[in-house]
Amino acid sequence: MDDDGVRCFYKDDLAYDQWVAEHAGYVLTRPRRGEYMLHDSKCLHLGRDKVAVRLTDKPRRWARQPGTLVAWAKQETGAEPLLCRTCR
Repeated sequence: MDDDGVRCFYKDDLAYDQWVAEHAGYVLTRPRRGEYMLHDSKCLHLGRDKVAVRLTDKPRRWARQPGTLVAWAKQETGAEPLLCRTCR
């Protein structure tokens, strides 16, 4: 895990799925080139129940606290992530 408490999953769906199943927290996604979106790790939008979807085709970042991911996104892009309306 990174020093700031952010764990990155990229092209490793099995590790991501196992980690999220065992650890409560938050996930940061970036569906398109643009703004990041912050989700609860159990959010339906994350697609963990869709077998045909590559979950980590684009990097997903996990942290126990949402503020950790908000700070990370601000450092990377200069903007806070959007908040998922479904789970936040």
